[in-house]
Amino acid sequence: MTVWGWLLLLSGVVLASLPFATERFFLGAPLFKQAKLSYWRALEFIVAYAIFIALGRWIEGSISQNTVQGWAFYAVTFLLFVVAGFPAFIWRYLWQKNERNA
Repeated sequence: MTVWGWLLLLSGVVLASLPFATERFFLGAPLFKQAKLSYWRALEFIVAYAIFIALGRWIEGSISQNTVQGWAFYAVTFLLFVVAGFPAFIWRYLWQKNERNA
């Protein structure tokens, strides 16, 4: 795999984890002083996925021609994005609550 491929995978893991890893809004920008609600995290997750897809399309266009993708491509990449963000989700909602209760 090339350096671009590893960069895309690393950026995907980071983008998928950011909504759950921090209390700051919209991928680390401090917009509000209150705690984030679940729907904000879901919105950030979808925006992060769109950024990930745009980055992948840009890298593909810089290496070769962009190919047309069907719905199955976006379904699979979204599910892989969910899997990449799962450790941060577990850390936010399950692991920290267990530490507080212990």
